[in-house]
Amino acid sequence: MIEVSHADRVVFPEIGRTKGDVVAYFERVAGRALPHLLRRPLSIRRYPKGLDGPGFFQKNVPAHYPASMERFAVPRSAQATKRHRGKAAAPVREETEYPVLTLAEHLPYLANQGAIELHVPTARLPDLLRPDRVVIDLDPPPDSLVLVRRAAIVVRDRMGELGLPTVPVATGSKGYHVVAPIAPPATTDDGLAIGTAVQKLAALLVAEQPDDLTVTFRVAQRGGRVFVDWLRNMPMATVVAPYSLRARPRATVAVPLAWSEIETIPPDGFTIADVARLLDRPDHLADLARTPAAPEPFVAAVDAAFERAGLVLEEFDRFRS
Repeated sequence: MIEVSHADRVVFPEIGRTKGDVVAYFERVAGRALPHLLRRPLSIRRYPKGLDGPGFFQKNVPAHYPASMERFAVPRSAQATKRHRGKAAAPVREETEYPVLTLAEHLPYLANQGAIELHVPTARLPDLLRPDRVVIDLDPPPDSLVLVRRAAIVVRDRMGELGLPTVPVATGSKGYHVVAPIAPPATTDDGLAIGTAVQKLAALLVAEQPDDLTVTFRVAQRGGRVFVDWLRNMPMATVVAPYSLRARPRATVAVPLAWSEIETIPPDGFTIADVARLLDRPDHLADLARTPAAPEPFVAAVDAAFERAGLVLEEFDRFRS
């Protein structure tokens, strides 16, 4: 049990939940959440003054964080330069030093630092180019619960046909993640091939369901369709971690579901008030991850289906798409 600073500070004004409540939540779910966080560089969404104050994403680990929390440095750019009074100095190697959790007690510690959301990549150290999960993030237009549920089933069925069993995750926000645990590929090149295969899968899904699905990045151009976000599988891209709180008024939670629950549990169906209920449930994602699928047959099957469909993989530029 850690000593909570400003425990009575209201973090979620709409429901009156305090910083003490947030720390207590992460303390209770730490054992359930930690397997999804271990060995993954962490990006943290913090609101030190609560949701009524400014929030920000933190990737660099501060020096005062405990030594038991590992650090993982990623170069930002070998050509980065520092500037002093408007003049460029000699090139320097800048790095982002991510925190990497190793102990359950790190979760309430981060909550005491103002953390609300925890985001992780689809790969673990030591090789972040060899993922152990495939994630399709389904982002619906407003008030489209029926549409996003239907999209989740379509993605589940297609991924199953291509060799990947999946679990849905209620994100605590607007949509669902469809997640497939995989055995990390043997090489970095094989890992990059998985990312390309997921992009092709998204294109296949859109070609098969053009009225309901899209890979158009810009919201204004989606035309009321569900965005099939394959970009979460790019190196160092992140997704919200299971059992993380969300920085939303009701203090919702990201929770793995069973497919039988998809029609009854909305994406924001769990909140901080449901912690006892969460701990009584199975962790369907952790259960499936005990028998991860081999990714190589999936990549081969996607490549073959993509070729049969006569599709062309377009180069993606998020700033021009």
